[in-house]
Amino acid sequence: MALDFKQTTPSLARRLFLAIPAGIVGEVVFEILALIVAPMLLGTAMQPALLVGALAGVLTGAPISSASAWLGHLLAGAVLFPVGYVLFARYFGLRPWPLAAVIYAILLWFLAQGVLAPIVGRPFMLGFVAYTWASLAVHLIYVLVVAGTLHRLLGSPPAD
Repeated sequence: MALDFKQTTPSLARRLFLAIPAGIVGEVVFEILALIVAPMLLGTAMQPALLVGALAGVLTGAPISSASAWLGHLLAGAVLFPVGYVLFARYFGLRPWPLAAVIYAILLWFLAQGVLAPIVGRPFMLGFVAYTWASLAVHLIYVLVVAGTLHRLLGSPPAD
């Protein structure tokens, strides 16, 4: 009997399902970088929940609690953005996965600092200060961790 060594592509449903545990891992890394590493490098913690809270206030006209803003950020990082990565990589067919992850990370970073920050009255890209570049690094690491974890869970080869 001949063995078939063809690699099968995991279904979209499986990729979406596994994106959530990968997102949780990525979100833990993101928060460690933002809350522990960033203060050592920048002198201040990165607080993306402040952007979430401000955006919610602009969109609804009513402020939300800090806890709600943190929950929104955690849900986005653990569920929304990882699912977005899966759909982005699938739609554009980007390979290898690190390329898709880097492009997606840059898009997330630009969305946060170039689109959402100005909506809530902050400067475009926060004026390109050190925080802006730290944010880029954190977004890159976050998405690479999410994508790497996802591909590890899928049993994909490292560069697939």
